[in-house]
Amino acid sequence: MSNENNKGFICKKDGKPMYLIEETEKMSNGKHRAIFYYKCPICGYRIEAEQVIVTVENDEIIVNRRVRLL
Repeated sequence: MSNENNKGFICKKDGKPMYLIEETEKMSNGKHRAIFYYKCPICGYRIEAEQVIVTVENDEIIVNRRVRLL
């Protein structure tokens, strides 16, 4: 997939360094989602690293986390 070195992750398509991006959003069902991914600024190739979904139900906070091993 991607190679890790001292400079971070390298795009497998064009060999350029990838940037870590964080996006957050409030979804229509009331949940909140944060997505962390690496993206190549040249070709747009993307590897999702982690997704966190937070839900509030009956005065409880529920956190679901999915992590992809890179």
